[in-house]
Amino acid sequence: MDASATESEAAVPVKNKLLKLAHKRLERFVTLFPKALLNDEPDTIHDLRVYSRRLQQTFRVMLPKPVTSKGRKLIRTLRKVRQAYGNSRNLDVNIDLIQQKHQAAGAAIVRQSWEMLQDALEAERRAEIVQARQKMARYDIVAFISRAQTLMESADIGSDVVEKLQQTVRAALKDWHDALELAKDDRSVENLHALRIAAKRLRYRAELLAELGGGTMKPAIKNIKEFQTLLGDWHDRCVLLEHVADFIGRPDFLVNHPDMGRTLLAEMEKDKLRNEVAVEDILSKAPKVGESWNRVRLSAGE
Repeated sequence: MDASATESEAAVPVKNKLLKLAHKRLERFVTLFPKALLNDEPDTIHDLRVYSRRLQQTFRVMLPKPVTSKGRKLIRTLRKVRQAYGNSRNLDVNIDLIQQKHQAAGAAIVRQSWEMLQDALEAERRAEIVQARQKMARYDIVAFISRAQTLMESADIGSDVVEKLQQTVRAALKDWHDALELAKDDRSVENLHALRIAAKRLRYRAELLAELGGGTMKPAIKNIKEFQTLLGDWHDRCVLLEHVADFIGRPDFLVNHPDMGRTLLAEMEKDKLRNEVAVEDILSKAPKVGESWNRVRLSAGE
């Protein structure tokens, strides 16, 4: 048997795995799409955004290079759907945080302050959901399915797909290390946010590679996921601080509610200090994450 025939046969299992995974992720995404138009449950919105990322990552592996206009349109639709619900997702997380703070509060004025802020954020969320659905209505989900299926049926998936995905994981790992060094040098919100995004990209690429059998990465993926969660909690508190600042900065709020203003300012200071401690904790755990990835074998043939 010649080398080209052997290569072709080797590509079949990987191609089948990738196609099966793509169909599964497409099915999940298009099931959640109309569901988000019918209900506004936080879990539905969260899952829709997660599967838009996972499907986008799968398409990027399958799309030919350079990417055609039809391929770019698929990716753009997934990104736009995710962005449509971005603010709603932030509000969901913050409302949940506020509920936790309300339950833990001892003083009545603290509970009342959080209740008033929660009411304001819930009203803002309702408006965001309406806007998100208006944006979603622009997309023809049936046409999206048709284009996605055409892409999958015509995808030229060779035996080197795992090696190419390994290269993207290595690139994402380098980006994570670079973002980590920047965050260590300057603990700015922008740098820490960039580190969070880098961790997210590394995780999604590595999860796809692992599902295709391209490396033993479970411990490393587990570590980056935990690291991403810590940064996510930090980010959620940052967003909450912004919401509190906007809330107490409304015209005449401090004039009419000086007691609540003082209370929320005090709560902001607590969360600010909590975030400063969290950042030190996150950066102290980064070496362990890096070590787990150093043990991952991503080279072709290993």
